[in-house]
Amino acid sequence: MLNSDEVKRIALEVGFDDCGIARADALSEDEYPLHEWIGLGWHGDLSYMERNADKRMDPRLLVPGARSVICCVSSYPPPDSVGGTAAYARTREYHDDIKQMLAALRERLGIEGKLCCDTVPISDKHWAARAGLGWIGRHTLLVTPRWGSWVNLGEIVTVEECSEYDEASSAPDFCSKCNRCVEACPNQAIKPLYAEQTSRAQHYMLDVCHCTAYYTTHHSRPLPPDVDPHGYTQGCDLCQLACPYNQKALNINNQTNV
Repeated sequence: MLNSDEVKRIALEVGFDDCGIARADALSEDEYPLHEWIGLGWHGDLSYMERNADKRMDPRLLVPGARSVICCVSSYPPPDSVGGTAAYARTREYHDDIKQMLAALRERLGIEGKLCCDTVPISDKHWAARAGLGWIGRHTLLVTPRWGSWVNLGEIVTVEECSEYDEASSAPDFCSKCNRCVEACPNQAIKPLYAEQTSRAQHYMLDVCHCTAYYTTHHSRPLPPDVDPHGYTQGCDLCQLACPYNQKALNINNQTNV
């Protein structure tokens, strides 16, 4: 059995900024209404989201017998300007860094496990939320208490049991009184999943067909005339820049650079 405190300590030692551990039970539709999102066609032509939908919800389909999802956070600098390249892509290729750190963590722990970072069918942000590292903001990204959503994520899915597991925040909705990210998107890409007021009305999802980042990343697509890129040529930061939790991260970063 893995010692949870040791896992987190080593995660920091290999270069991550935070680490949490979740039980490898399937995500619920309340946590991640993936199938409803696909049913609305809001995934555009991202057919891989359909092909591996069940694996994104249940890591035991990805790694048979999985018991634990070790979730790791790597923060990146917030942008110092608007437009051009989104902040996550202004530094070196983060996939390589995260995979190297995950491999180092796995080796130090002496375990077998699947390394995950974007290219593996697992919902990184929802597992990070399950592991208590933050919550899913209205802009559909993971928001951490310290770095806001200026983070990249990676996981190790393993059959190993851990001595203790983290839990998602019990707060119902951190964004319930705020709509700034929704209003900041010039294309209205962030939408409530349910038109009528229900107990699940807090779910907002991204309609990628109206999202600048959809057209300027993932093998660039022709930009429709009704989509305003607002000066971005790769990705987009507008919804994140509007988030009050990210303003805190911006202030921390500015103080560090003084």
